[in-house]
Amino acid sequence: MQVRKFLLVVSFLIGFVTVLQAQTMTTQQYIATYKNLAIEEMRRSGVPAAIKLAQGIVETQSGNGTLCLQSNNHFGIKCKNTWTGKTIKYDDDAAQECFRVYDSAAESYRDHSDFLHSNPRYAFLFQFDGDDYKSWAFGLKQAGYATNKTYPQQLIKVIEDYNLQQYSLIAMGKMTPGAGDGFFDKASYAEVTPNAEPRSSGSRAHHNTHNKQQTGNYPKGIFEINGRKAVFVKAGTSLIKVADQYNKRLRKLVRFNDLDNDNSPTRDMIVFLQKKSKRGGKEFHPVVNGETMHDVAQAEGIQLRWLRRRNKMNEGEEPAAGQRLTLDGFASNAPRLAKNTRVLKEEDQEPPEDFSPRKAIEGIKEEVAKTSGASATPENKPAAQQPGGIPVAMVEDLKKAGQVTTSGAAATAPKATLPQTPAPTPVTAKPAPAPASRGGLQYHDVQPKETLYGIAKMYNRSIAQLQEWNNLQGNDIKIGQRLLVNK
Repeated sequence: MQVRKFLLVVSFLIGFVTVLQAQTMTTQQYIATYKNLAIEEMRRSGVPAAIKLAQGIVETQSGNGTLCLQSNNHFGIKCKNTWTGKTIKYDDDAAQECFRVYDSAAESYRDHSDFLHSNPRYAFLFQFDGDDYKSWAFGLKQAGYATNKTYPQQLIKVIEDYNLQQYSLIAMGKMTPGAGDGFFDKASYAEVTPNAEPRSSGSRAHHNTHNKQQTGNYPKGIFEINGRKAVFVKAGTSLIKVADQYNKRLRKLVRFNDLDNDNSPTRDMIVFLQKKSKRGGKEFHPVVNGETMHDVAQAEGIQLRWLRRRNKMNEGEEPAAGQRLTLDGFASNAPRLAKNTRVLKEEDQEPPEDFSPRKAIEGIKEEVAKTSGASATPENKPAAQQPGGIPVAMVEDLKKAGQVTTSGAAATAPKATLPQTPAPTPVTAKPAPAPASRGGLQYHDVQPKETLYGIAKMYNRSIAQLQEWNNLQGNDIKIGQRLLVNK
């Protein structure tokens, strides 16, 4: 009996000491313990060390969480179908969910990187720069890593409060280990803020007169070029972050600036927050060494396709240094081209307009808004229809052709007539169908080349939401499949 009491007391003391030790681990101690692991993993996998440490701190309460203490699981990764190792049951979003168990923290850190790499829903994250922690934070939430609505803000706050960005910079070779330990100078890191002072991008082999002008002579925050609002950003800046900061849609930001995609710019540039003009604010622009048509379009605030049109130039053609480009009016002759310009044959040229399904849907909505006057169709609602499901735009077209008569708001079907010599019917491209609505629910019919991620971005939903609403096991969708996109 005495022995049993002694063993119980010893067990209680051991457990008490363990709990006491767990409760005394601070965030600074967690960072000091695992920062080298985060740096090594960033060099191996590309997952930013700042993001990895911030996720570890948030998911484990700085190493004090029960799941972490019992399983070495620092990132709250659940079992999933691919996990064959040890498991543990833990109450999370639901009771007694299955979580992975690791033999060490290092194994957890490594599996976290592999988990992000192996899952297609996180693939787009690796397009962001390693030091772009804000895009990574918002991207993790968008991809469905966490259900907490403030998850990105939590990660960003931890990174900035504890200067975790320095560990990403060390892993990338942009900072010497130990030089900035415990201190992170935000002024030395390129970031878009309304008060950020444009700085010179340093000495580069391809620097020219235009680049030097572009890196030093633009004011802080928002300014105007040719009557259009713009900001100056550094190379590698995330366009998603710019769009979020200035409350703009990412796809519009890409279109406003004549960009091929939403990748971070590879060099310092002006980013317009409004659609550029069809003409410049002056008559001519002298081309300096190394300056491209896109550079001129951005510097003068003129749409790239109109700059080409005014100067009789095709896509891919670049002007030689010393030539004058017409900004207002039309040149009588095309300028002399640079020696290394890429000239496209007429049959190889692509139309400048965007014919994507998303663009087609936008065009349908704009047409409906024009025909319905003041009652424009809301962006997240399907196009207005007449009784019988006939779109307003189609009814208006039939009116002009004399095939439909109206009485009030109701449309009357065309009357039968004797066969006559039919007029040739113009062939028009069939636009992508607008989102369907039924009983307050909104649906989207999958078009060719569309992905689940693209549809999620189109309707401002997360991939996880679309998967849950449509009982999808993965990211595979089929052309013509109808997806629930709004409840």
